[in-house]
Amino acid sequence: MKKRHMEYEVALVTYIDILGFRELVETKTAGDISRIIRIVKETVQPYRFKTKLERTDNENFVNFSDLSITSVPLRRRSQIPRGRIFWQLMHLIHAQSSLIFDESIVIRGGVTVGKIAKSYGQLYGPAVVRAYELESQIARYPRIIVGREVFEELDDNAGLWVHDHDTEIEGVHSLLREGDDGQFYVDYLRVMREELLEHYDAFLSHHQSLIAERLERYSTNANVRFKYEWMDHYQRSTLIELERTRNA
Repeated sequence: MKKRHMEYEVALVTYIDILGFRELVETKTAGDISRIIRIVKETVQPYRFKTKLERTDNENFVNFSDLSITSVPLRRRSQIPRGRIFWQLMHLIHAQSSLIFDESIVIRGGVTVGKIAKSYGQLYGPAVVRAYELESQIARYPRIIVGREVFEELDDNAGLWVHDHDTEIEGVHSLLREGDDGQFYVDYLRVMREELLEHYDAFLSHHQSLIAERLERYSTNANVRFKYEWMDHYQRSTLIELERTRNA
């Protein structure tokens, strides 16, 4: 039998962790858990979202319990991935918002670009290690961090540009926010204002109710409570920014 030759390829890699998964398993049905995993995996197209996402046929997805890894090749000559970074970030915004709005579930994650391979159903390589580092060590709060290497790839890889370099860079940055720690993360709460339109107020109300409930539930658990304190600060600062924009 001929031995299979494996090589790494450069891909956009997303690593997602569902926070509080142990509690979910204890309180949700198997069908509920399956739906949650599907939302993370698939392109989510609820009627309420304005932007309709593009599907990616060459996407790899691996799930293990509360962890999900997605990879999309970025340098295959036969498949020009125009706009792929923008659309993946928009997908994450939709998924993150749907999980909060419909399931009261929060996620944390990391997005990177690097070398990856798939063998026997498993994704592995330096990019998986980096994505895990972003999610577990750098994100800290319920946010999805975008590593600096993503911007470097976007800067150099013209195959990613739908129009031109500056337009693509501007489009990707329009979906992100820079934290106090200098890390860029997916700014779902602000972007949802344009995506949800007349449903945005309901989303904000649910978002705030979720935060209040979790702050009370974990009032004596500082290791968990700080995550929802960050969410509370995130919502407050976002609303201040949106009000400032309206009055400008």
